[in-house]
This record gives sequence, structure tokens and C-alpha cells, in this order.
Amino acid sequence: MTDTTPTALTQLPEASTRRRYNTTELQDYFTRINLSHKYLDSPVLKDAALARTKEHGLPLLEALCRHHTTAIPFENLILHYSANKKVTLDLSDLYTWFVKKRRGGRCMENNSFFGTVLRSIGYRVRNCGGRVSRAMSAFPEVREKQAHTYDGWNHMLNLVRLEGEWYVVDVGMGAMGPNLPYPLRDNYETVSIAPRKIRIQQRAIGESYAEEDAPKMWCYDVCYDPSKGADNKWIPTYCFTETEFLPQDYEMMSWFTSTHGNSFFTRYMTATRMIMDPEQEKIIGSVTLFEATIRESIGSERKVIKECKTEDERIESLKVIYGIELTDEEKNGVPSALRLA
Repeated sequence: MTDTTPTALTQLPEASTRRRYNTTELQDYFTRINLSHKYLDSPVLKDAALARTKEHGLPLLEALCRHHTTAIPFENLILHYSANKKVTLDLSDLYTWFVKKRRGGRCMENNSFFGTVLRSIGYRVRNCGGRVSRAMSAFPEVREKQAHTYDGWNHMLNLVRLEGEWYVVDVGMGAMGPNLPYPLRDNYETVSIAPRKIRIQQRAIGESYAEEDAPKMWCYDVCYDPSKGADNKWIPTYCFTETEFLPQDYEMMSWFTSTHGNSFFTRYMTATRMIMDPEQEKIIGSVTLFEATIRESIGSERKVIKECKTEDERIESLKVIYGIELTDEEKNGVPSALRLA
């Protein structure tokens, strides 16, 4: 044993010392995500109280979600192209990582950072936790036999309060995320990336010792192409609770998902960037790297646009498509098992 006094590794600081991004940092972030000029003139950025109104707060919030997900990738490359393969949730480090180094991250990095951006502007934000559905598994057999079940707590999302109503805000679920704010209303449906629809329902999930008395969760589902009717069902994507999650909760969740050998993130390399039509100001698709294959999805059309044969090809694709420029140390850090020829 040692005489070292135990200390909390992570906790929520006192209100007066909580990290907020200053005006200069926010402006640099807006530049990073290529925020349209008309939103730089939003009255919210001059009067923080307006962030809690639907008239002014919601349009800016929608724009920030669009621009964030098209500029900042959902990616886990630090767990593969890295010497130490350690993820940080420190808010100052995340600012440097996303804005200065122009990198991306998983749900906990993206939504921790984005939630802090929103608080810094004046939005009222609650951090929450979710369980990803096994219908999202990378393994076909798991999707076939366990699609009605969910993982443990492994996802982070935010709720934002606008005039007495909570809105779900999630910029950390990649191509399957909502990528737009939507109200926390039972049975609410909307189009996300046309023709795809999303919905949210308050219902019990399939796993519970309580059986008929099982507690209800908020369940987020996706329907890829409603025009196909019964042949295209609602697919469970994740479920979540309104309970507030604290930094120490995410520290545990991030540690498991970034270190455990069975975690999707430690086993596979991935990066996703959303694609936006700037004239219509809406997201129309995504481009996703999974291992060595890069696929582009526009609407309901999905195609392979590149098969990377070598490490140099994959590294160049990360630079050209995702804006990720790896250092020599990061390039050399990739495990031999994941290295391409």
C-alpha cells in the first residue's frame, strides 16, 4: 500500500470554474466548421439569453449541427494511428484537438466538446447517456439474432432546452445519427437525410428483469426508405435516458470503449463525415471509411468510391476526404494487424 491520498480523477467543477470557450475560441470554431456568414450575425451571438428561444436559438442550433457534422469527422483514429492510443475528455484538450489540430472523435469527444460550445454561447444543455442497439453491430450474425437488444452505456448525447421543451442534439453518432436537433416528444417523426426518416418513442426495451413492469426508455429509430413500406422497417439505433450523466460517468464509458478488446472502436478503424448541400442548407449524405473501404451515401444510394490497397492510399484518403493529416509518429503507431500492405 501507499500513503497517497485518493483523489477524484474526474468531476464536475464548481460553477464559477467550469470551462467555457471565450469569444475568440468560438470564432475560431465557427471558422473551423465553415459556419455560414448569416449565422455569424445571429442575434444569439450578441445576446446569450436569446439562445433559449425557439425563434433565434433553434435556427442557430440547427446550423451548428449541420456544419459541425460536415466539417468535423466522427472517427476513432487515435486508437489506431497513435503512439499512446489514449482518448481525452478534457475540455481544453478537446478544443485543441478539434479546432487547432482539425481532428474528429467519437460520441463522447464530439458531444462533450459540442455541448460546451453550446453552453459557451448561452444554451441550456444537459449531458445524457445511451445504449447503442445491436442492430448497429458490425457483425451480421449479431444484427440478425440480437437486433432487439442493446449494449451497455456506451453513447453520449445532449439535450438542449428551448422555451420549456427539450431538444435532442447528437453530433456523435456518425452516419446513423439524427444530425439535426429534434424535440423530445413521444412518437415524434421527421425526415433526416431524405428519404430517411427518424423517430423517437418512449417504450420499454426487450431486456429487463421487470418484464411487464419494465421501465421505459427514449428509443431513437431509423427507417431507411419509407417508400418501401412494410419491406423497410424501423431499425432501433440507440436508447437513452433523461438522467444527467457527469464527467466521471463518461470517463468510465470512454475507458471501456477505447480499451476493451471486444469494443468496436478498438477492433476497427472508421471515419465518417456528413455531406451538405450548401444551397439548400441540409445534409444529403455521408462518406464513411471502414477499415480500407470508403463508401459514399447520397439519399438512398450507396456506393464504394475507393478501396485502399496500401497504407499510403488510406493515409492520403484521410487527408483528402476528411481533412485529417497524420504526423509521422501517428502513422508509425498503427498496429501491424491493421496496417495495409
